[in-house]
Amino acid sequence: MLPAGYEIHLPHLIKEVLGSKVEIGRSTILNQLDDYLVVALDLLPTSTRIVVKLAGPAAQYPCPFDRTAAIIKQVALKTTIQMPEVLAVDVSYQHWPWRYMVKSYLDGEEWSTARDKMSSAEQRNAYSQIGEAVGQLHSIRYPTFGELSSDGWIQPGGLLFIDALTHRANSLMKGSRSRSLFFSVLDRDRHLFDDVRQASLCHEDLHRHNILFDFGQEGWKLKTILDFDKAWAGHSESDLARMSFWKGMTSPEFWNAYQSIHPLDDGFKQRQIVYQLLWCLEFARMTPEHLEDTRRVCQSLGIDFSGEF
Repeated sequence: MLPAGYEIHLPHLIKEVLGSKVEIGRSTILNQLDDYLVVALDLLPTSTRIVVKLAGPAAQYPCPFDRTAAIIKQVALKTTIQMPEVLAVDVSYQHWPWRYMVKSYLDGEEWSTARDKMSSAEQRNAYSQIGEAVGQLHSIRYPTFGELSSDGWIQPGGLLFIDALTHRANSLMKGSRSRSLFFSVLDRDRHLFDDVRQASLCHEDLHRHNILFDFGQEGWKLKTILDFDKAWAGHSESDLARMSFWKGMTSPEFWNAYQSIHPLDDGFKQRQIVYQLLWCLEFARMTPEHLEDTRRVCQSLGIDFSGEF
């Protein structure tokens, strides 16, 4: 289901944001879920391309685009990662039947396809670039853990990490079986998280489609990192655990580059399997591959998985 009135209202939104003379040429859907759409638009009479994100009230995730815009600005200011320019954002529903964000378009090729075009040496260099970029993201620090506000910040004196993780996990998981399974593990292993102290920007979605590369005179260069809609003031280990679980996201070069910025804590290996369980339960899919991944994680934790979420 597309966001309500998408085809009718979008041209008027673009004119409101960018001027009455602007017309929409070609449009390319980049992502589509229930009541959620990401679309690239070519604008006439110029050759400018922009990206528009729309999310209606039935979208699966809250999509706080105002917070995302603030995080994009933080990343642009505090890292060397190229970020798009946010042209407009509104989450009020006052003028349109959806929340929206309009931003400039950064051209690039997803890591999922760019990797296959690289030589072995180019891949090693690319993994180093990813490790450095993720390390820079995790250098953005916060005074405490929890969900970031609309200005991309969080007030001091908030939650311990274990409590922030509990709140977040409860909001991410949909099924009662998933919640029961995860919280039984978290209660059993909460002592593992006693020394997790430093809150930092945690992207939570650093998969192969959200990292773009560009090929130029100097070879393959990391262009940008997309989609900070799920970011929070979490712990860097959550990103790292997910990346190490997903195929093709880490390598020795990645870890060397990352640890040159942030050495890994001794407890990471024990905690990472708990983060990976949360991902399995958050994206509870009844596919053979996902069920097998979940069984494998549960086996590593010494618990049984019934095959139901």
